Amino acid sequence: MAGPVKAFNVSATGAVGPGRSRIKQVVMYATGAGAFTITDGSGGATLLTQKFPTGQNVLNIPGDGVIAESGVFVSAISGTGAELTIFLA
Repeated sequence: MAGPVKAFNVSATGAVGPGRSRIKQVVMYATGAGAFTITDGSGGATLLTQKFPTGQNVLNIPGDGVIAESGVFVSAISGTGAELTIFLA
């Protein structure tokens, strides 16, 4: 069991949520196509890289999600007006 899920809204690079977390879902919105990269803490291993088209898109992560031992860190985000809602457990 991963525990309760919390949502965090992001529009720039930086740390997201508490320390050790599981990424369960990412909702992306942008008025122009973009991409994002999430790493395990600042400067850590790449956990997730995803491109997305214009509009709202959802990335569901199966099973127990992706674990970020050192915390979730958005190391890159692009796209006109890009926003992410990251669901963590």
